[in-house]
Amino acid sequence: MNDKEKFIAVITARMDSTRLPGKVMADIEGKPLIWHIVNRLRHVSDISNVVIATTKNDYDKKLRDYAEIENIPYYAGHELDITDRLFQSGKMFDATALVEINGDCPLIDPNLIEQGILRYKTTNPKPDMVTNSVKRTFPEGMQYGIFNFQTVDNIWHSLKDMFWREYVKMYIIEKRNLYSVISIENKSNLSSYRWTVDYIEDLELVRQIYHHLYKKNNFFGMNEIFSLLKRKPELQKINSKYSSEIGLN
Repeated sequence: MNDKEKFIAVITARMDSTRLPGKVMADIEGKPLIWHIVNRLRHVSDISNVVIATTKNDYDKKLRDYAEIENIPYYAGHELDITDRLFQSGKMFDATALVEINGDCPLIDPNLIEQGILRYKTTNPKPDMVTNSVKRTFPEGMQYGIFNFQTVDNIWHSLKDMFWREYVKMYIIEKRNLYSVISIENKSNLSSYRWTVDYIEDLELVRQIYHHLYKKNNFFGMNEIFSLLKRKPELQKINSKYSSEIGLN
């Protein structure tokens, strides 16, 4: 890795999810959901630090306390200003690039993150963002954004619209005429699969996947999950009543 490049992973997470409150602290194989995301991101060799970007609100105190107990760096900011939370989290560690993951994605595949980082590192001049979210071809729950920190810095200073400050990744995608965006697409369209956690059924599916795969390989990825679902197709029925497009909508 170029000594001048420093990748910091930022997990945007809150306790007050309207559909499944407290999900980031839900137990999966004896550890909170958020711990598994941190652990998976720490497995990516190019990532120097993993930061939880949460809020300063009272209901997130449990998450902040847990981060302190586990020595996980965190930044607590405004609940709707994701741009600020990303910016401040990266600033803590002098990041040159940020890898952003939502706090409801405990199945995020480290291999996908590594592929995205490689595209970022080997592109000159550096893009504003590398993401697999432009065209939906990956299962819901496998999305990421790799931001050029200078781009986040510029947006942090210039963007005033609070709606877009909350959805900064979508802002850059919508304004692709102004930003350089590298879109990562899967060979086949797997976007109908729902591996994120918004409902109790989603959590049950994730728990079942971890139950079957975690002990064999703590960092199992997308391919291993598909192999499991092929062997046990009944697992897909657990959360099948929910669309994979809920979060996007």
